[in-house]
Amino acid sequence: MILVIVSLRLAFVGDIMMGSDWGGLSPPPDSGRFLFSEARPFLDSADIAIGNLEGPLTTSSACTKRTVKGRSYAFRMPPWLAVNLLDAGFDVLNTANNHANDFGEEGKRQTIAVLDSLGLKHTGFLGDIGYLEVEGLRVAVVGFGHSPGCNDIRDIGKAKAIVAMADSSADIVVVTFHGGAEGPSALHLKAQTETFYSENRGNVVEFARACVDAGADVVVGHGPHVPRAMELYKGRLIAYSLGNFCTWNGINVSGLGGIAPMLLVDVDSAGNFLAGRIVSFTQRKAHYPQIDPEAEAFKLIKALTEEDLGGGGISFGEDGRFLPSLSEKPPRPQARVAWHQRRAEAVSEER
Repeated sequence: MILVIVSLRLAFVGDIMMGSDWGGLSPPPDSGRFLFSEARPFLDSADIAIGNLEGPLTTSSACTKRTVKGRSYAFRMPPWLAVNLLDAGFDVLNTANNHANDFGEEGKRQTIAVLDSLGLKHTGFLGDIGYLEVEGLRVAVVGFGHSPGCNDIRDIGKAKAIVAMADSSADIVVVTFHGGAEGPSALHLKAQTETFYSENRGNVVEFARACVDAGADVVVGHGPHVPRAMELYKGRLIAYSLGNFCTWNGINVSGLGGIAPMLLVDVDSAGNFLAGRIVSFTQRKAHYPQIDPEAEAFKLIKALTEEDLGGGGISFGEDGRFLPSLSEKPPRPQARVAWHQRRAEAVSEER
């Protein structure tokens, strides 16, 4: 009986808002075909690519959000922009964020319908988990946010139950979450409840580690509009924020907001972190991701990881690459007995 061990490459980016046509804003020209032109080769290199969809794909004119200039905005992406997500190589979109409800239930319904029509998986609304089959592995992607109608990062007990449920029916569990305060002042990680304009945005450290305790294999955040530190926790990678990635209008991309990292993560069949790479993009000149020869995203996340988490159990190398540090104890092999037995039996039958 032969045991086949495989690895998966996962690609993650932060906020995607391909262009709003609401409130005097205009979507990009040429149907936005150029938006992911420089990111596509890296997304295509992954088995699964995941991003945060920062707003609904809808034609609804019934904005349900009270907007306040400088504080609160509503986004409405025309549905015809969605094909760019498919062409770029995305597989799963998180919908749990503070713009999920900008156009109410109709906006949410249309968003899911558009993604479904393109065969794109989605996660984040209550009870919505994206499942994929890759290399003989069943992968669950679970999205969390802090808005009504979404899986809630602030309810740690319920979050753990959701992750545990996903873990019971999948070989690899990925958690993607929208949480934490916003802006340059939110650059540094805080192991406490964060607020933004008096809104509870969750304790992202407590949440992320609780998800790993419950069975998550990779946990990746977004929401602060700036990158944050990373760490290895029990052999699992946690990235606390990837900031903005492709935000055509309505979001400030000057300064730190223009840093646009892409995270590539290799895990084994049991979910253990093997290796990673931060691919550095910038939005400062174009409002869509372009390769940054200065690798500012990598340098910033490396510095934040060393400053905020004492290195986070990660050893950073060249060209954005990183590995478990030598001081990080190798994770104990995970049982995953059922999966190994299924794979071994499948290979035996094939032979």
